Amino acid sequence: MNRAVPIPLADAALGAAPSEENLALAEDLASGASDPDRTLQASKLFVQEGKRERAIEALRQGILAHPRHGAMLGQLADLLSRSGSLEEADLTIQKALESDPDSAELRYLEGLHHARHGRAPRARAAYEEAVRRDAGHVKGWVNLGLTLAEGGQLEEAIRALERATVADPDCAEAHGNLGVLYAEKGLTEEALEEFRRAIAIHPDSASAHFNLGWALLGEDDRERAEAALLESARLDPENPECFHALALLHQRIGSYGRAVADLKRAIELKPEDARFHYHLGVAYNSQDAVDQAILALETAARLSPNEARIHRLLGVAYDKKELPARAREAYRRAAALNG
Repeated sequence: MNRAVPIPLADAALGAAPSEENLALAEDLASGASDPDRTLQASKLFVQEGKRERAIEALRQGILAHPRHGAMLGQLADLLSRSGSLEEADLTIQKALESDPDSAELRYLEGLHHARHGRAPRARAAYEEAVRRDAGHVKGWVNLGLTLAEGGQLEEAIRALERATVADPDCAEAHGNLGVLYAEKGLTEEALEEFRRAIAIHPDSASAHFNLGWALLGEDDRERAEAALLESARLDPENPECFHALALLHQRIGSYGRAVADLKRAIELKPEDARFHYHLGVAYNSQDAVDQAILALETAARLSPNEARIHRLLGVAYDKKELPARAREAYRRAAALNG
């Protein structure tokens, strides 16, 4: 199994439909700029209600009254980072750390900032500092594990995520990501157990259901795999990988029509992914729908011209269509790509 997906700890989401009641409460809290706790609460409410710029403004006002308040500076840095204001976020997080150098939470926010902007070594150092200062900082352990895994340090990543599960046995992200890493090591039973724990804690995690389904598919447990993948698709109907996985499952059991429908949905969501077009060609070829197979495979070849398997199957389809010159060229291309 090699396609489980990491489950990041999400940033605070921006609300889709602001609540007038919550916004009024946030404005009331923000009016007390002399009270840092009120300002922090107001900022969080503004973010929750989709008003990130208003949250930033409230924090700026609060910081004018309390220029060395680490928590307000840290929250402002986090919002600036998420807004793409890289240089100002850099300066603000440094001010926050100077104001409260012993804060594990500020080190964690520093790590998030660096990770967002592709600075993996600095993110790792910040997360390591966060958990050094607070061994129970679960989010710090989870993100340290993710950063180590992205850098190919699998054993260290596993240890970090295991520490996260010890610090908080009810952290679904810790269990889900630990399952991903166990799967990468080939520890399938351990991976399945972690995915199930993640789902038990957070039943609405589409990623956990997807990972469980993918792992079960790898074990050829088709019925349970399909149930998990369908639940993932229900929870997140915008994930093309889930429909791709369902297509592979349906192709495996000979349900080619369902595989075609799954792949069309995946392509609708991510039209430039050659894998989806290739497997659509496979499904059509299994149905002897040669014209449709050729169209799908030609699209796959255009998107990924250096993949031998695409040209090989395209040669088969051309042969079925009695197009010998095209078939020979496709086979020649496949052979050349194979070396």
